[in-house]
Amino acid sequence: MHETGVKLFNLMFREGENVCVSNSEYAYHSVYLSSAIGDKVKLVSPNPNNEMQEISTDDLTLVALNPITGWRKDEYCTAFRNFLIEMDYGPLPEQLAYAKAIGLPYSAVVFSGNKSLHFLISLDQDLPSEEVWRTMAEWTLAIATAADQNTKNPSRQIRIPGAYRGPGKKQLMVENKGATGLKDFAAWLAQHPNAKPRPPEKRTVSGSRDFSKIKPWVSVRLAAGIVGQKSGRNKEWFAIAVEFAIAGYSEDETILVLEEFFTPDRDFKRKEWLTALKSGHKYANTRKQDA
Repeated sequence: MHETGVKLFNLMFREGENVCVSNSEYAYHSVYLSSAIGDKVKLVSPNPNNEMQEISTDDLTLVALNPITGWRKDEYCTAFRNFLIEMDYGPLPEQLAYAKAIGLPYSAVVFSGNKSLHFLISLDQDLPSEEVWRTMAEWTLAIATAADQNTKNPSRQIRIPGAYRGPGKKQLMVENKGATGLKDFAAWLAQHPNAKPRPPEKRTVSGSRDFSKIKPWVSVRLAAGIVGQKSGRNKEWFAIAVEFAIAGYSEDETILVLEEFFTPDRDFKRKEWLTALKSGHKYANTRKQDA
């Protein structure tokens, strides 16, 4: 790997961690950090029909922001310390000037090899949870309104300097200032209180609903807590949503009532939970129409 790439990895990661790297838009299984910055690295695809490939680390173009053990998915991140702020609009000098104008406390800047600068914030200490990381990521992007607003997940990728993404398109390290102090980052965020993400507003269910039509097993399962494998939880929440729809609850009311019984997990987020509830309502309504 090119020297500037190694320096970026040493800034972002700690000895003994695993990282997800790639030479294309495809995701691969994590590898040891020592392998990623060595001479050769083996890339294993999630598709069993694709053979493992061994390539030179000079050909690696992308690395996931945070350390990962497993496939490149948010739920497999093992630490949370790095953020990406990606500029896509305007000439490169204007992108850099914008970041400086808002006081962005970046650690490094990487030229993508195309039309954008990737600003990395790499903290000097890990955050306690993914939830804290996501709050800070959303807060940062609410301040940096000219940045790409889609870099809100911890397994997002940043370009590796020194590599070529295509003929004549070299990715470059523009600046490497070293780790950003967590206190400095928090102080910068605190200067913009109006941009801080707000928790969803609590709402109450209006009107009365016929609880007698909801089957007893639903109350039993909710009281016990719905845990276990992801596929099982999907099915249970789906079935519960069907019962609520049959009892006369709207989709929004079902979500409001069941919210207090839902606990997000690393492999079952709120987005998946909502999908299960909405699918259950859709299924129940289809059955009503067919009846």
